[in-house]
Amino acid sequence: MALPQLPTTGGLCACLLAVLLCGATITESGLGMWRGVMAGNGSAKAGGKRTIVSFEDFGRAALGQPGEVLVVVLQALYFLGVSAAFAVLIAKSVAHLSRNWLTPENFLFPLTPVFGVLALLPNVSAVAQAVPAAVVCVVVLCGIIIAKSAIDAEKWQAWPPAAPGAMHRMWPDTFMDLGTAFATLFGAFGVNGNVPSVLCEMKDPAQFPLAFKTAMAIVVVIYASVMGVGYYGYGQFIQPDIIYSLTSFPADHDQAFNVPFEMWTGPKARVLEYILTCLLLVKLLVGLPLNLMVVFSSLQTFRCTKDYVPAGSWRNTAMRLAVVAIAVVIARAVPNFNVLFALVCSVCGPPMQCILPLAFSFLVRRGMGGAPSSPLRRALHLGLGGVAAFTLTVGFWQSLHAALQPESSAGR
Repeated sequence: MALPQLPTTGGLCACLLAVLLCGATITESGLGMWRGVMAGNGSAKAGGKRTIVSFEDFGRAALGQPGEVLVVVLQALYFLGVSAAFAVLIAKSVAHLSRNWLTPENFLFPLTPVFGVLALLPNVSAVAQAVPAAVVCVVVLCGIIIAKSAIDAEKWQAWPPAAPGAMHRMWPDTFMDLGTAFATLFGAFGVNGNVPSVLCEMKDPAQFPLAFKTAMAIVVVIYASVMGVGYYGYGQFIQPDIIYSLTSFPADHDQAFNVPFEMWTGPKARVLEYILTCLLLVKLLVGLPLNLMVVFSSLQTFRCTKDYVPAGSWRNTAMRLAVVAIAVVIARAVPNFNVLFALVCSVCGPPMQCILPLAFSFLVRRGMGGAPSSPLRRALHLGLGGVAAFTLTVGFWQSLHAALQPESSAGR
């Protein structure tokens, strides 16, 4: 939901290049992770067993307990932040369906018991059965965004010509304006934490590179289409919540840029608002407990915490409810999904998706006596590290600034 708004500051051409660069960065990092996992599981020390079946195992194989601790902390922080961002969107969706009976911020606390019930599910098997439905909802949602944006583009094309550059921004004013875009894209592409578990389930892990590159290429095309067409349809007058833009249109150029959204008199599509909101809500209600479960599982299996919160105990219940409460407080403090998601991903995305996979792979392969990467690939990895460093620094600073000064980045 955040992709079409990224070009408003980063520029359409630059953001499309960022999609390609982030997709390539995370793909190559995932392939590096594959090499490390294959080396670790194929060594004599493994005794023919797959000893690396999770990201935590990968960290432990590379750095011992410090590596495991690093992965657990990063994963817990990341999925806690993503859960808070999901809570923001759920509250916003309920506000849409209630015709803004309460503001999204005020819906957060009434919805907290619902989040608590989802967190207390004994396992996620029931939720996992709904994942295919959530995937269908996401695909339909992306299709609607692309189709409706393309249709709406014809409306502003009938307006009198605007000043050059007024409708769309092709390039950022400065390279630093791309920080938020890179942070958001690191989160959108972030799948590398699942690589070890996926390899464990594959009958022939040697086929992973082809499958992974194919899947990532498809995702790149989808993200570029949603971002490009979504932004082209509304340009610089796109709303922070894409649902508003998809369901309400200004009457003319002057209204688009000089009149508050609530006073637009152009075509409305109220039924579409309910359809989009319901599709999004299904995806969020399935995704929230799955994200929370990663935090719970980390605390229940991590050697330093598992004895304090054993599954089924009252302390485990208290831990789950405390995590939900923290997520709601975070959501209330930063009630803008785009800003919160970018902030979380700027901190946790680069290490989890690029830096640690490449570093751990190098350490595991070196420890197993494996062949080092070629000089060309090492140079490539240094470049990928630069992308991660840019996101971790500039992306974090831009996202933090937007969180601390929401009025400067909220737009209309």
